[in-house]
Amino acid sequence: MSRLLPPHVLQSVLEQLAESVLITDATGRIVYVNGAFERLTGYGREEVLGKNPRFLKSGHHPLEFYRRFWEEILSGHPFRGVFVNRRKDGTLYTEEKVVTPIRGPSGAVEYLVATSRDVTEEMALRARLEALSTLDSLTGLLNRRAFAERVKKDILYARSRRALAYLDLDGFKTVNDTLGHAAGDEVLAQLARNLKGALPQAVVGRLGGDEFAAWYPADDLGEAKDKAALLLRAASVEVSVHGQPVRLEASLGLVLFPDHGVSLQELLRRADLAMYRAKLFRLKEPEAFTPDLDGLTPQALALEAEFHHALTTGQTLLFLQGILNLKEDRLEDAEVLFRLRRPEGYVNPLPQMDLSRRALNEVLDRFVLQELQRLQSTHPGLTVWVNVTPWSLGDTSFLNLAERLIHQGLDPGRAVIEVSERTATHQLGRIAPALWRLEGLGFRLALDDFGTGATGLGHLRQLPLDLLKVGRELLSPPGPGGSPSRTLLGHLVGMAHDLGLKVVLEGVETPEQLALARELRVDFAQGFHIHRPEAHPLLPRRWLEKGES
Repeated sequence: MSRLLPPHVLQSVLEQLAESVLITDATGRIVYVNGAFERLTGYGREEVLGKNPRFLKSGHHPLEFYRRFWEEILSGHPFRGVFVNRRKDGTLYTEEKVVTPIRGPSGAVEYLVATSRDVTEEMALRARLEALSTLDSLTGLLNRRAFAERVKKDILYARSRRALAYLDLDGFKTVNDTLGHAAGDEVLAQLARNLKGALPQAVVGRLGGDEFAAWYPADDLGEAKDKAALLLRAASVEVSVHGQPVRLEASLGLVLFPDHGVSLQELLRRADLAMYRAKLFRLKEPEAFTPDLDGLTPQALALEAEFHHALTTGQTLLFLQGILNLKEDRLEDAEVLFRLRRPEGYVNPLPQMDLSRRALNEVLDRFVLQELQRLQSTHPGLTVWVNVTPWSLGDTSFLNLAERLIHQGLDPGRAVIEVSERTATHQLGRIAPALWRLEGLGFRLALDDFGTGATGLGHLRQLPLDLLKVGRELLSPPGPGGSPSRTLLGHLVGMAHDLGLKVVLEGVETPEQLALARELRVDFAQGFHIHRPEAHPLLPRRWLEKGES
């Protein structure tokens, strides 16, 4: 027959346990604590007996935590959890606790027994190990893996828009090369502090090297850009490294979730593309992703950046190609062409670039109009033809600039504005008002590459056109009995003349093609057989001479 342990033995066992023990009655008043409790909390037994244990609360746990605690206890089940409590000296400690309800003969809970183990150091070590695995050791920001996990979790549960900013320092390699890697590390650490301070609500991470990313809420692209501007401003400052000033500059690409992508991989790729464009174009403001970037190769984007830089620094070479008036047999018109000087020769960058982006267009078309005015002053009697992009035709600032230049001496009667047939076909509603306004200002208007798109008579009648430029694709050497292209070309010329339009035949490269143009009563001809493009300073010696017949 088993013997019950004497009470003094049970008392001795409880006192010698390494775990803290606290017992309360059913009303929550403390009726017993052991020596381990006194050592853990700093409170003596006489200080706590008869009191409610709530004096140990640290305020760390939400109400929901205690709701679940009492729900378990009152249902008669033990509660297991990790508590952060406060010692008598005010310091916090962490304990793994099990609280067990003890029922009496009636089945009602009469006592609660709490046993706990101090895990403060264990949790601190775990936190340090977690920090090492999630934080970048140099900057204290989230590392790439942790940043990705955080953003992926947000994407999974997001119910509103978010923005992802991708930031890269400009010229950081120079800092490392000139001041050393220790100085470079200090620059990155200061930059990280700047970024966190600039946008506290953002999740900021270091993706590697001098690349950083920020993830933050934004209702629309405008708000996303405003917040990104704060990050860019924080990264474009002067910092002190070992007493030496270092000027930081950065480029920033921006995407909006879910507008520009619904996966982190897609968002990062597109933000990186936008950042790359900002860096190449030397933009000092956040550059948002646009769909055209998806189809651009890095080589094409670099070419655009080179052209943009050449335009803004006056390094673009301007070429002119003569247009022969077949009625008077005189070269009295010329089209403006752009060229870049490259090791392999002069390059026409426009066919390889997408001209629908505002940043490039505003610079390009402003340059076109200003060069138009300058050419008129340096080449008296010359009528200059210029291509204008569809973006500018929908932008009132371009039209306002044209008006200002007319007031400053630009003669619109000696200028022809060209717009491509593709633009007229796909953006008729957008460009038609601008073309009518240009016509009202006195400019002549030409539809370029006609016959290669799908423009019908209905479209032509909606536009105030003066000239049609027939694409070289329709031009082929005449054979016996005539070719299909020749027949079609004849019909196009007749149709244009019936509408009161003059016709320009492009791509004339042989005497036979020029003869065909004359035979079909074409009004103007343009091509290498007539005049090869030349840098415009060479033109005055040859201009207004008889054309080749």
